[in-house]
Amino acid sequence: MSPRSVRDVLFVVAVVCVGFLGCRSRIERPNVLVVTLDTTRKDHLGFYGYGRATSPNLDTLAESSVVFTRAVAASSWTLPSHASIFTGKFPTSHGARYDPEGPLRLSQAIAGPEEWDGYRASPLSPAETTLAAILREAGYRTGAVVGGPWMKRVFGLSQGFERYDDDGIVDVNGKLASEVTSSALSFLEECDGKPFFLFLNYFDPHGPYDAPAPFRGTFGNEPSDRYDEEILYMDHHLGRLLAGMKTLGVFEKTLIVVTADHGELLGEHGKMGHGATLFEEEIRVPFLVKYPGSERPPARTDDGVHHVDVLPMVLDRLGLPVPRGIQGGVPPTRDRPLIAEVDPLPFMSAEGSFRALYLGRYKLLWNGLGESALYDIEADGNEHKDLSASEPGRTSNAVALLEKYLASLPPPGDTAQPTTLDEATLEALRKLGYVP
Repeated sequence: MSPRSVRDVLFVVAVVCVGFLGCRSRIERPNVLVVTLDTTRKDHLGFYGYGRATSPNLDTLAESSVVFTRAVAASSWTLPSHASIFTGKFPTSHGARYDPEGPLRLSQAIAGPEEWDGYRASPLSPAETTLAAILREAGYRTGAVVGGPWMKRVFGLSQGFERYDDDGIVDVNGKLASEVTSSALSFLEECDGKPFFLFLNYFDPHGPYDAPAPFRGTFGNEPSDRYDEEILYMDHHLGRLLAGMKTLGVFEKTLIVVTADHGELLGEHGKMGHGATLFEEEIRVPFLVKYPGSERPPARTDDGVHHVDVLPMVLDRLGLPVPRGIQGGVPPTRDRPLIAEVDPLPFMSAEGSFRALYLGRYKLLWNGLGESALYDIEADGNEHKDLSASEPGRTSNAVALLEKYLASLPPPGDTAQPTTLDEATLEALRKLGYVP
């Protein structure tokens, strides 16, 4: 072969390599970073189409990530959602939730008025296997820096972390993003090239909305303006983290997962806040995955994804076995509908517990009074038109599936696999477009 022919062949090979993810080799033991943006609505972030510049650093990260447009939170408040992220189980199975007879009170985590004793919960059981414990056993350095009071170690979420920084959380305002990022960078420096799993919880968009200067006053004085300023402040310090990772040479070697534990009502449905219902503003969350190097091209997908999928997704990428009893999966192969659960304390809601079930374009919303509502969330994303009266068959089928689904889940502390739904039920649901 002539020198010119050799050059031509090498040129073609180079072009093919660029086309196939830059010819980069797969990183066999990448670092793992999981970030939760507390109380952060997806529709207030730029990479989901928001008109305000609230999230420039997240938007940049999204440009090189797989962005999920149909992500559902496990619950509408902090403790059960994080327990689902850490265990790969739904709240019914991990048991970390509000509980009027629960052994823990919020006042055991932070100082506050006597009425805080009424905020009672059950912790994550030490019998549960967490992502941090699995990765620590696999030789990873494991660290966490958390910002919210329900993330304090007394509630059981510190299992498996060799370093769990919940310092400085002394009231409902939590820890500032600046402190979370600074502590995170300190942990990364200490890792000194060893593979790590780092979990971060940025708390700032949680009420009361009062971003530090110079972010305060950026957008205005309405609650939604002040909420957006908190997101902007948080995003700034998340940008500091990502820049620091690049300086340390670990950014390209890290699998990054970013989501929110839940969203926030800002006047929709006549309500403010979160944790008592399961409206879209509370449980449709951001979710992106940045793969190491360039092994996965950036993309947007409407594959359904859930908090319980974080653990199996991470373990699948690392080539580690998934423990028995996990209820999540790796999109798009998950074969169960998406659900959310919340069990507000009696003084928080006169309607009792809520359950949400996503069935294709439809969403069932059920409460503890036995009332059901059905919404076509593709046509009515704000949940204004209840279709349960006009579609009684679809509604009753959805309620039946919800009951079967929850009954299939083992109780807290049980490592049994979820009971498989019977084939007749699955076939009926496939015909209705409810499951793949």
